[in-house]
Amino acid sequence: MKNEAVYLLENRKMEIRETEMPECSQGYVKVKVQYCGVCGSDVHLYQYGEPAWPDIYPYILGHECAGEVVETGEGVTKLKVGDKVALEPGITCGKCEWCKSGKYNLCPDVKFLSAPPYNGAFRKYIVHPEELCFKLPEQMSVLEGALVEPLAVGMNAVKNSQITVGDKAVILGAGCIGLVTLLSLKSMGVTDITVVDLFDIRLDKAMELGAARVINGKETDVIEEYMKITEGRGADFVYETAGSAVTTGQSVSLVKRGGTIMMIGNVVGETKFNFQLLVDKEVTILSNFRYRNIYPVAIDAVASGTLPIDKIISTIYDFEDTQKAFEDCISNKQSMVKAVVKVEE
Repeated sequence: MKNEAVYLLENRKMEIRETEMPECSQGYVKVKVQYCGVCGSDVHLYQYGEPAWPDIYPYILGHECAGEVVETGEGVTKLKVGDKVALEPGITCGKCEWCKSGKYNLCPDVKFLSAPPYNGAFRKYIVHPEELCFKLPEQMSVLEGALVEPLAVGMNAVKNSQITVGDKAVILGAGCIGLVTLLSLKSMGVTDITVVDLFDIRLDKAMELGAARVINGKETDVIEEYMKITEGRGADFVYETAGSAVTTGQSVSLVKRGGTIMMIGNVVGETKFNFQLLVDKEVTILSNFRYRNIYPVAIDAVASGTLPIDKIISTIYDFEDTQKAFEDCISNKQSMVKAVVKVEE
C-alpha cells in the first residue's frame, strides 16, 4: 500500500508523486480518499498562488473529500475499518473564544485542508480526527459524501438567514454555491426562488433543480425584470453567491424594504455599495463563513433523497487527470459547475 498525492509545483503545474504514508495517531482515523471535489478556492490557488505563502510549493490542494476508513488510532470508538465517511476539513483549536462559544468556524487558528500552509486531500490516504469524519449511511454514496462540504456552506447560510416558507428569494450566481443554496432553500420549503447568472447552461441547471424562474444578467436588466415580477416589492431575501462586485451592488436594489441580504460569495477587493439606499430600506446584511455543526444535517438530507446533490456534478475525472480538471475549471467556467476527481476506488 503506497500513498500518492497530486502536488502543485508552481502556478498551473501539477505532478503526481509518491508521498509518505501518514501515521494514525490517537483519536485519528486513516481514510482512503475516494472522491475529492475541486473548489473555487482551489482553482484560485492553482492559478494565482497565495502571496502570503510564496514558499508553499510543492503543495497539495483539495478539501471536499470522502472515502473509506482503513485504520483507526487508539481511542477511536465511533468509527471502524470499512466505514464510509465525509471529512469536515477544518481542525480547530478548541480553546479560543470562538471555539468556546460554539462558533468554531471563526477559529483564527484553524488547520483547514488545502488552506496554506496545510496540505489538502488530493492524495490517496489521509489521517483526520475521528470527530471530523462523519459516517455515511448505506443509502448514500461516497461520491455524494464528497459534496457534503459545499452543501454545508449553502445549508449554513440558509439556516442562519432565518428564511421561512412563503418568502421570496433571489440567488445571485448559479455556480456550485448558488446551486447548493437553491437546494437548501428547496429543502426548507421555499418555492419562490429566482436565480440570476450570466450563462444559460447554469441557469438551465438551476431550473432542473427547482428554481421558480431564472434571469440571464447578460441579456436582461436584472433589477428591472425582478421588480416587474414582484410588482416593485423586491425579494424578502437575497443570497449573493457569485462573489462579484456587480451582483453585490445589485443585491441592495433587489431586496425589499426591511429585507435581508446574505453574503456568501468571496468578493475580492473593494466593492461599491449604495449605503444610503441600504439605510433608506432598513436592510439587514448577514454574512456566512463556511459552516458549523451542519454536517450531520446535510448528510441526513442527502440520504433521505430530498437533496439530489449529485446533479450539480459536471464531470468526474480520474486521479491522473487532476490537472486537466483544474484547467477545465478555468477554460470552461461557464459550463463547469462542479468538477470531482475520483482519487481511489
